[in-house]
Amino acid sequence: MSMGNRQPVNGLFARGRSGRPEIVLDELHGQLLADLCRQVIELVEPKPAPGEPAGDPLARELGLDGLDWGGLDGGDAKPEPMNAPDDPVLARLLPDAYRDDPEASSEFRRYTENDLRLRKCDNARMVRGDIAAAGTEGHMVLDEQHAQAWLGALNDLRLALGTNLGVSEDIDAYAESLDPDDPRLAMLAVYHWLGALQETLVESLMR
Repeated sequence: MSMGNRQPVNGLFARGRSGRPEIVLDELHGQLLADLCRQVIELVEPKPAPGEPAGDPLARELGLDGLDWGGLDGGDAKPEPMNAPDDPVLARLLPDAYRDDPEASSEFRRYTENDLRLRKCDNARMVRGDIAAAGTEGHMVLDEQHAQAWLGALNDLRLALGTNLGVSEDIDAYAESLDPDDPRLAMLAVYHWLGALQETLVESLMR
């Protein structure tokens, strides 16, 4: 069911008069979302090994950044396996492609993980850029590219926050199990808000 055009509600998306997703974020919500995106960037951003240069911008533009060229020179050395990250949040954001086949997962990760990390960083940076550009008014109108970046970033934020909280499928039971003064309740409220952001953005894209 598509949404009719209406004024954006503070903190939630709507399809405005422009026919595009619109949102108004007050300063508090804008800063919160920007900071969460910063944390995701810091977590997933590819970091070169000591002594290695940062990624080549041209290689990234061509989709070649992060590819393992080992073996093309005729060498027989077998590359080290690439396993899922030890950090539970990072492992949730960068999961194995084949859970029952470690070797296939390692090979797939070798050729895709760096690009996936860069894409997640780009999404989060675009959200931060939109928030900064909106200034104190906090009013944003998203085109298709920015809307898709927001969807990706919001999904990553919910995965990261949900993993940190240990959220189960029965989120209501999880909330009821917490003491009233448990600080996780505040983060759970943020988790709910991110879900509402994601849901209203999807609805505002429907025609």
